[in-house]
Amino acid sequence: MSFNGVVPAESCLSKIPPLQNPVFIADLHLAADKPATKEAFFKFLKNDAARFSELVILGDLFEFWAGDDHAPAYADILEALKAFFLNGHRIYVMHGNRDFLLGKGFTAATGAQLIADPIPVQVGFDHILLSHGDMWCTLDPEYQQFRATLRSPDVQRQILGEKLEHRIAYDNQEKSKEVMDVVVNDVARSVRQYRTKIIIHGHTHRPAHHTHVNEDSRFDRWVLPDWDFENGRSRGGYLSFENGYIHFGHLD
Repeated sequence: MSFNGVVPAESCLSKIPPLQNPVFIADLHLAADKPATKEAFFKFLKNDAARFSELVILGDLFEFWAGDDHAPAYADILEALKAFFLNGHRIYVMHGNRDFLLGKGFTAATGAQLIADPIPVQVGFDHILLSHGDMWCTLDPEYQQFRATLRSPDVQRQILGEKLEHRIAYDNQEKSKEVMDVVVNDVARSVRQYRTKIIIHGHTHRPAHHTHVNEDSRFDRWVLPDWDFENGRSRGGYLSFENGYIHFGHLD
């Protein structure tokens, strides 16, 4: 895969059809040196995810994606996603802070579609806002400026014009010492803007269901779990809509 001139920031859908039977995951941080987490993901695709119509990945599927020419490092993961797609499932992927350079090459290899952050979606009678979540971590203005810079089409075009080995060496520069939590007032602002009562996001690695009352807004915020199955750990899961209710799901 090579850079075809269309940068990732310009490759995302801002609107998608209503979701019929979705499952949501985020923050898997898949990498070659995390074999147990990769195996958990492959098992998830074959077992848990197989009963859902749509797989929605809300950022940081990969630990680091340096551009679509980085794809050979993740060939087994791309093949698994493509097989899942060919079995009749739709796949939607949102950029995270670790894989914001996923582009058209990735979508061509997997059948996935890239979606904007944030994006409103309809699930049954529910109007929901999806996000990776880092846009609301506004207590770190330096990070927010860094995030905005790296998601600029001109900056992405410049980055992808560099040699792959230089981009890989650039890794770690967006990693912060501590992942900050979201600022609820900023989430509430998005709630009012998109006229929703339900938020689903990842990024913070603090899985939970929160009900917030903020000024004139009351809304539910669901935070997806991160995944880590290395060195005997067993952390991960998903969120689904079943029988009209949202549920946290545990991996088999």
